Amino acid sequence: MSFTERLRLEPVGAGNARDLWLVLSDDAVWPWYGSAKPTYEQVEQSARDMGESWRRQGVHKWMAYDRGSGEVVGRGGLSRPPVDDDWGQLYAFLPEEPWVRAARDGAHAHWYELGWALRSGFRGRGYASEIGWAGLAYAFDVLAARAVVSCTVRHNVRSRAVMERLGLRYAGEIVSGGEPYAVSVMLRAERPAGPRRGRCPG
Repeated sequence: MSFTERLRLEPVGAGNARDLWLVLSDDAVWPWYGSAKPTYEQVEQSARDMGESWRRQGVHKWMAYDRGSGEVVGRGGLSRPPVDDDWGQLYAFLPEEPWVRAARDGAHAHWYELGWALRSGFRGRGYASEIGWAGLAYAFDVLAARAVVSCTVRHNVRSRAVMERLGLRYAGEIVSGGEPYAVSVMLRAERPAGPRRGRCPG
C-alpha cells in the first residue's frame, strides 16, 4: 500500500472488484475504453488479473481511495505493456537500445505504461496528477524503469494535459483499433530533478 498527500493507493486484486467496477462503469470513464460499458463479470476478471500481475511481477494498477473519507476516487498507476504489434509501434519513440525490446513473461521488461481513470465526482481536482506522480516514483525508484510511457486517444485533452504537467514529453502518435492515440514519454534521464509532488513510500 502507498500514500500520497490525499490518497491511499492499494494494489488492485480480486477483493477490489466492486471498487474497480465503480470506476470502470462510471459514465465519465467507460466510453474512453470501449464501445460498451463493461459487465461486472468482466471487471471482476480484470481485478483478478491485476492481482496476479502484482503477485508475479510486482506491478499493476492501484485503486485510489480518499485518505479521509475512504471513498473510491479512481484507479491508476503502472502496467507492463505486452509485446504485440500495437505496443511495438512505440519503439519508434524510444532509444534504439536492447532494453527497449527486452521481454519477460510476454511483456516489456524495462518500460512501463502509466495511466489513470477517475470517477465523475473527482475529476478536475488534481487527483490524476497525484496518481501520476506516485506512478513515476514507483517506476523509477522502486522498479528501476528505463522509461515510462502514457497513451490516450488524440482528443482526450484532459489526460494529455496531465501528461504535460507530469513532465512527460509528447512523442507522436500510434494507431490502435483504427483510433489515433497520442503518446508521451519520460526516459529515466529526463526525470525532473529536485522535489516532486506526491510520495510513494511503498
